[in-house]
Amino acid sequence: MKKFQVPHSLAIIVVAMLLASALTYVIPAGSFDRVVNAAKKTVVVAGSFKYIAPTPVNPLTILNYVFDGLRGAGQIIFALLCAGGGLGIVLATGMFQGAACSISKKASGKERLVVAFLMTVFALLNIPINLNYFIPFAPLGIIIAIAMGYDAIVGISIIMLGGAVGFSCGAMNLPNTGTAQAVAELPVFSGMGYRLFCMIPFLIVTIAYVLHYGAKIKKDPTKSLVYGTKLDFGTFDANAMPSFEKRHIPVAIVVAASLGYMIYVAIFSSLSFKASAAIFLYMGLLAGLVCRMPINEMCKHFCDGAKGMATTGILLGFAYAISGILSAGHVMDTVVNAMANALSLFPKMIQAPVMFFMHVIINFFVTSGSGQAAVTMPIFTPVADLVGMSRQTAVLAFNFGDGFCNFILPHAAATMGFVGMANIPFTKWFRYAIVLFAFWCVVGSALLMLASQIGYA
Repeated sequence: MKKFQVPHSLAIIVVAMLLASALTYVIPAGSFDRVVNAAKKTVVVAGSFKYIAPTPVNPLTILNYVFDGLRGAGQIIFALLCAGGGLGIVLATGMFQGAACSISKKASGKERLVVAFLMTVFALLNIPINLNYFIPFAPLGIIIAIAMGYDAIVGISIIMLGGAVGFSCGAMNLPNTGTAQAVAELPVFSGMGYRLFCMIPFLIVTIAYVLHYGAKIKKDPTKSLVYGTKLDFGTFDANAMPSFEKRHIPVAIVVAASLGYMIYVAIFSSLSFKASAAIFLYMGLLAGLVCRMPINEMCKHFCDGAKGMATTGILLGFAYAISGILSAGHVMDTVVNAMANALSLFPKMIQAPVMFFMHVIINFFVTSGSGQAAVTMPIFTPVADLVGMSRQTAVLAFNFGDGFCNFILPHAAATMGFVGMANIPFTKWFRYAIVLFAFWCVVGSALLMLASQIGYA
């Protein structure tokens, strides 16, 4: 009997497209009236829902919607390609790798502080950068952890779980938050202040969990979940750990200035996809120049980085097609009406956490954050309007549900990339991460209830 393989994300989305087509035959067609409010946002009119004549979508025609999906996601896709190319050059300079290794060499007697510091660093780095870019750092994290008396799981946690906080809170996450806010007709990266605040409790809980586990390993190595497991560090040379050198200083300055400028624009102006793309392009170009990287090498790393984003772009276009199918079948508003009615059954205080858990369930089927935003936010945005929840809170519920759930899924790219690089059995990782995920759910629910109470907008 062949071993079951988790389907590729694209295959899952195509199945979802077929399901969407089937739903247009099953779910009655309906429609809300819509108006443009004083803030120039298109909103549904509460109580205006009505059933209309059915317009089912033939399953043989679902691929006709892909081109329109790609066109609809065009701005986001182009911004992703530019960001991937720029970051490809930055990562090729070795600045990030050298900084992490240099810090670890000075860790004697301060292991707990080093773990906490590095997790904070990777949390900050993943505010604007997709966690997948840091998968090559997995062997580096493991070597640093083992050198300090911990195990491979702590090494993975330093990078992946630290990064998970910065990525999942979505302060400046272009593919996920950018997509969700675009669909919700919110300025890109608006509401950043509260999302940055959310990182603090998440990071405290995550660091405390990792250090608690690490303390047990130091006291008794047999308590390690991977004790006796042969680990594979890939092609990483443990005897040639890089160091942060003088040549890396200009690159670090360029990256810090670029990210600082992006934060400044997002806070004091309006950061568009066009502006984000330009900043990443200049970041990559300047990093390559100050590192004296040959032009051909810069071009190669830029193309490799952009290539890494191409799959995300395709997934995004296909995911947008799902919304197109549901819209063509006029069933979107019927689903919105049903979900609004269901959500309204819950007390107002817990409506945002309930939306959070709805996204967790959906994330088991669509792990692409940008794809999930394209599929779900057209539904959840009007639902939030109807139950009196701010659109920023709805986006935050999406961020938490999509982001943190990924680290317990066997078909999430980042998780399988990290644990796969070290040959850590997923079952071992799941036993470790599922408890932390439960803590994340509690923290996320509390932060969403607070967002509802303060009128986060």
